[in-house]
Amino acid sequence: MSSISSLITPVTFTGQSKFSSDFQTIINRAVQLQSLNLQTLVTQEQNTQAQQNSLQALDQTFAKLQTATTALTAAVGLASYTATLDNPATANVTLSDGATAGTYQLEVQSLGSHTQSISDDSLLTVSSPTSQNISSSGTFTLTVNGTESTITPLSNTLQGLVNAINGNPALGVSASIVNVGSSGSPDYRLAIQATDLGAVSVQLNDGTQDLLNTVSTGTLASYKVDNLPTPITSTSDTITLAPGVTVLLQQVSPPNVPTTITVGQSGDAAQTALQNFATAYNAVVDQLAQSHGSNGNALQGDSILFSANSVLHQINSYVGSGTGAAGLSTIGLDLDKTGHLTFNASEFQATANSGLSNITQFLGDTTSGFIAATSNALDQLENPVDGLLKSEENSTAASITSLTSKIYDQIDFINNYQQNLALQLAQSDAVIAQLESQSSYLTTLFNYNNNNSNGNN
Repeated sequence: MSSISSLITPVTFTGQSKFSSDFQTIINRAVQLQSLNLQTLVTQEQNTQAQQNSLQALDQTFAKLQTATTALTAAVGLASYTATLDNPATANVTLSDGATAGTYQLEVQSLGSHTQSISDDSLLTVSSPTSQNISSSGTFTLTVNGTESTITPLSNTLQGLVNAINGNPALGVSASIVNVGSSGSPDYRLAIQATDLGAVSVQLNDGTQDLLNTVSTGTLASYKVDNLPTPITSTSDTITLAPGVTVLLQQVSPPNVPTTITVGQSGDAAQTALQNFATAYNAVVDQLAQSHGSNGNALQGDSILFSANSVLHQINSYVGSGTGAAGLSTIGLDLDKTGHLTFNASEFQATANSGLSNITQFLGDTTSGFIAATSNALDQLENPVDGLLKSEENSTAASITSLTSKIYDQIDFINNYQQNLALQLAQSDAVIAQLESQSSYLTTLFNYNNNNSNGNN
């Protein structure tokens, strides 16, 4: 909010009597008196805004701590797993939820192929795919492995036919346009490729004739797992090797030389996430410290500080089952005398060496362990519906809105007040000016008569 002087529209009194300057003083003094309440409202608004700013700063640090807590869940979940191949050219591995540590032997025998078809050369020659088509029919029947589907292009053009086929992925094919002629004399054809690998039959009919010739019949992908004698076939080059382990076949293996795929779990992601958690936690501690002492911010004495410190105590005093008195030291987090957390890599590694499962068990997830306990504690402040921090921010914002409204109401009142006062004083000034004029006239007249009387004597 601006200064008081800039909020009030000044009134300049221009009277005719000798008291006009006094009337200006009266107006200024009256406005000053009326502005005392306005100054109180402005001060209240400024203090409330400062409180809101401090609440928002505190909220931001707790929100970052909440994000760091969520990151812990991923760090001991999917992010903790990696896949390595002794021959990376053979396949590409993607991990998803459900993946576990394991070693697999993969021998790719065939990548498979897709059935390819092209429109017959006896059909209408298309030199412009956006204005011509291989058939004059407006409706077509596509048959894929015996399943018929009706195709109705929006426009009777080759491009419209391609768009209609590609607009329905469930058909099991993809369409494109290929030029089998020269640049100067193009001959555009419809090319169809089956989505699945293998001997998929594909035909397109315009109601009177079949339109496609099979260029090549597809074959299934084939591979062996863990040296089992029986090959596995697939209609896709993307296979599920194990729960959460998906493999894209990329290259045929040398005979009897499988690729070793190792899915392992590492503590690197958890270590990084815990370091980030400690950083976020310490940022909250530092932000709370700004509310104490002689130079403390606008939250000094606010009950939200007690609630915030209570939440931090719930976090830093957590002791998981089976950890004894070690508490957070189990995962390498130590609380110092200043209330800050430090990450101790040696402590973390000592626990990890006896099995990373000890780390993951302590941390838990959104329903158990340290992560759940921390999330629940932070929710007391950060829940968007009834979190203490969110609620106080909303309440403070409402107070600021109310104070701002009262301030502008008071400004309007003062402006109207001084206008009315100036009008009343102007009327008084006019009467005084008239009396002054009459007094001056009578004085002049009196002096004139007196002089004449003295002259006659």
